[in-house]
Amino acid sequence: MNLVKFITIIFLCFLVILVGEVIYFGHQNAEMPERIKTEGKHNRSRITFEYQQKLRKLEQQYNEKKQLATGVTVYDRIYNTQDQSLIELIQRLSLEALPKSWSFDVKVEEFTHFILLIYLPHNSKRLAPKKIAPYLEPILQYCGWLLKDVAVFDKTHKCYLFFDSATLKKIKRKKKFSKRLEAHIKKQGEAFTQFNSVTIECKKYKSHLFLPIEVSGSGGVVTCYSLLDTGASITTLSSEVIAKTGFDNLQKATRRSFNTANGVMSCPIAMRSVNVGGVRKDIEVAVNQKDDINLLGVNFFNGVDYIVDFQNSAVYIWEK
Repeated sequence: MNLVKFITIIFLCFLVILVGEVIYFGHQNAEMPERIKTEGKHNRSRITFEYQQKLRKLEQQYNEKKQLATGVTVYDRIYNTQDQSLIELIQRLSLEALPKSWSFDVKVEEFTHFILLIYLPHNSKRLAPKKIAPYLEPILQYCGWLLKDVAVFDKTHKCYLFFDSATLKKIKRKKKFSKRLEAHIKKQGEAFTQFNSVTIECKKYKSHLFLPIEVSGSGGVVTCYSLLDTGASITTLSSEVIAKTGFDNLQKATRRSFNTANGVMSCPIAMRSVNVGGVRKDIEVAVNQKDDINLLGVNFFNGVDYIVDFQNSAVYIWEK
């Protein structure tokens, strides 16, 4: 009997130890997934950090050494770019040097006479020559040998400053502007009218501008007013204007349909010469047979640029 009790006690002790180990290892195993997850997250963060360090180091090495091939500054790299024309060179240098709100163009005269045309924004004031000069310095540093003149246009697209070769050399050498030199630059600007706009004085009615136009055809010439409508695809003239300027048989003329504020309108098509401020275009016009309103549409402005100045009731037009 004592032996049985002894064996039972030993068995119970063994069972208690076994249960304890099961509980212990169960608790240990319960913490292991969380520990593995934490270690994995730590390793990923470390790998990401090391990757970013290596990437920054490579970028730093690239920025330090990229000029070895093409130059230290952006102007060096533009100048040393292969397979670009001289016009592209001036354009790319100007794009980098001039304010983003300015626009520009490059013209070539007599094969090697390059001229840079700078257009100030439509909402800006005229800037003095000494305000323009700092923007020209980097351009002249790299292509002053081929850029002969620089013309600056105001918000109405009229030239008011003209820097000739002698003046550009002074800017390149960073010479100070005297009053005499500034007067010379302004005087030359007033004289340089080759790319100037033409000012069209308009009549304003509510929010609309009416331009004086001249319409001519085989039957005569008529001067009248036309509503500026850049949303219209074609210029529209009244049947009265068409009758006074030609001998069209509108019954047999080709017709087209247009979407208007009053619905779809079918109009005969005729050809007329339309002159606005000296800019003359031979264009197709739709004949308005319902009323006497003339509309100057976008087909007149093909090959022409313009600025609409509602405040001063004017339109500035120039050929591209």
